[in-house]
Amino acid sequence: MDKKPTTYKSFGEMSPQGGKQSHQGGRSTGGIGAPSDLPSGYLSLGFLDADGNLLKEVFIDWPEKLTASLRTSKPPATKNSLRAFYSMLRMAKTQFDAKRDNLAKASADARTQLYKLRTAAQYQHTRKVISDLCQRFLFKNIDTVLEKGRTPEEFAKNFNAFVEHFQAVIAYLPEKAER
Repeated sequence: MDKKPTTYKSFGEMSPQGGKQSHQGGRSTGGIGAPSDLPSGYLSLGFLDADGNLLKEVFIDWPEKLTASLRTSKPPATKNSLRAFYSMLRMAKTQFDAKRDNLAKASADARTQLYKLRTAAQYQHTRKVISDLCQRFLFKNIDTVLEKGRTPEEFAKNFNAFVEHFQAVIAYLPEKAER
């Protein structure tokens, strides 16, 4: 008997809470009711303004607030702890840029890399290598790129914005956890 594979409308349905997240005042609460510590209104409109320009918050406000929370999360995030994720993202970006002459193919391939990055975040969270907050940060950014990037052109802008934003977050993190 052939069983149809499960398909999901959004990655929210794949979350550890099964998509049962409530949003209160810009702060998401998971199935256990813990605040997310993502900045208020974080990525609610995406990475871009109405004219398609990167928001200032992508570089300054959100990374400062995120790193303050990530450094106090358990386990605390450091540049080292996020390096594997950032390396995966940069590799996907390099491959994307190399295939830009066929934007549709480049976007499709980069989407696959984002799915893999999301899976890696889930795996490292399950192993308790990254905190709940770090996982939510990665999921929120990946999901935003996938949701806002409906066309190859929109995908390219949002994908590049995620890379820039992640780089800004890394810049604010310490090299090692403070002891």
